[in-house]
Amino acid sequence: MSNLAPLRLCLLLVAVAAAGARADAPPLRDPMQPFKAAAGTGGTSVTGGPRFRLTAVLISPTRRVAILNGAPRQEGDRVDGATLTRIDAQSVRLEQGGASWTIHLGQSGEGPRTEGAPSQ
Repeated sequence: MSNLAPLRLCLLLVAVAAAGARADAPPLRDPMQPFKAAAGTGGTSVTGGPRFRLTAVLISPTRRVAILNGAPRQEGDRVDGATLTRIDAQSVRLEQGGASWTIHLGQSGEGPRTEGAPSQ
């Protein structure tokens, strides 16, 4: 049994060294999450970024999903006061207060700010 003590000490030292090396590594990113939009691209909102940002579109025979503002959305969902009315392969259509507009994949857009805004 005394022959195992140096082996255990060696394994303990290796584990401590490995844990220290991992502390400096950047955190892993979920590859299924959309990339965050860079500040200053496209339109701007009150918070300094675009009001609407389309990062992905997924279309299957049974449903259509758009990743809009970092979350999965379906036709009919409300997003920042607007209604998502159409999901196409490369764009989405939004409506608010009688106005409608299109956001293209990888782009951002503003649209009206308040309910009942005049048509654009």
